[in-house]
Amino acid sequence: MQTIGRKTHRAVRSGARTLAALPWPSLLAVSIGLALVLSIVPLALTLFVGFLLLKFLAAALFGRRPAQIVE
Repeated sequence: MQTIGRKTHRAVRSGARTLAALPWPSLLAVSIGLALVLSIVPLALTLFVGFLLLKFLAAALFGRRPAQIVE
């Protein structure tokens, strides 16, 4: 447990040093990129799951199964 704590502490300190060394424009770009990733990825996953459930619900209600693809 102490080893994990030391490694985590070392990683956090290393990350803090890296952020402190970044110039302001780069820090702004990293912040905007991180915000986009943290907001768009969950939205895309939520929409995917929602539409998939809607598709399954429609198939269950209307009784049509998807056509088989013939090669």
